[in-house]
Amino acid sequence: MAKNKKIKTDPKNHVYIGSKAFDVFLIIFMLFLSIIFLYPFLHVVAVSLSSNRMIVSGQVTFYPKELFLGGYQMLFKEEDILLGYWNTIVVAILSTAFTLVLNSLLAYVMMIPDFVFQKPISIFLMITMFFGGGTVPMYILIRNLGLYDTWWAVILPGAVSAYNVFVYRAYFKGISLEIREAARIDGAGEFSILTMIYAPLSKALYATFGLFSVVGVWNGYFDFMLYIHDPKKRTIQLVLREIASNTSDMADTQQMISSGLMNQLNVKYAGVIATIAPILLIYPFLQKYFGQGMQVGAVKG
Repeated sequence: MAKNKKIKTDPKNHVYIGSKAFDVFLIIFMLFLSIIFLYPFLHVVAVSLSSNRMIVSGQVTFYPKELFLGGYQMLFKEEDILLGYWNTIVVAILSTAFTLVLNSLLAYVMMIPDFVFQKPISIFLMITMFFGGGTVPMYILIRNLGLYDTWWAVILPGAVSAYNVFVYRAYFKGISLEIREAARIDGAGEFSILTMIYAPLSKALYATFGLFSVVGVWNGYFDFMLYIHDPKKRTIQLVLREIASNTSDMADTQQMISSGLMNQLNVKYAGVIATIAPILLIYPFLQKYFGQGMQVGAVKG
């Protein structure tokens, strides 16, 4: 009676096939997600550049039809949007500078092993991560400090973040203390050590949190609406809200809409694209640092 022969299988081959199948599934899934995320953006771009006839008939999908630039022309005729750009840029630069400087200074001090107040400051920062004063107390505080209707009302409250400080400290701890001690022996002060040694070695960290700060200010709406009353100090988001709400009050725009030459969505969607375009242009230059900086909190403790 013949013996049954056992068929040998290679476990590594099964693992390889399973891995390839998962890779294919992952690629298809990510492509599906990309379409979901990109389609609304492409649709907004297409509508902003399409004629009224194509928009009304619902023929515009993800690419423009009957190219029309009237929405952008009407948008940039408004002086408010240029002033809004300028105000937002100024606030973003000031806010980012204050955030990077103050967080790194505090994190550097807390990183020093023999710093006496390290534990009390850590506890104080931890409390701020779980408890907040609320909108009304903050509004009263801003009023009493005389910061209302100034840009400092939106810059100073968020200048120091407990989360940011802890991440900065973790990153600084990853830099050898021998470097700091060698610099001190050479006569360098603590501020010089931070600016000349630690800051250059932490470019990925600064680029990541700098980008977060800029995007936060650029997209900021509620705090600016709450604390800024002067129309000349309005940021781009408040100007966009005004344009989106009062398109019918713009004389030239209303005339073109009434005559059928332009659609309200041309101006509104042009405002959306004009608002997010600067951030989309900045991101590619910081992308290489952004990927490194996002790993800081995960691999350093």
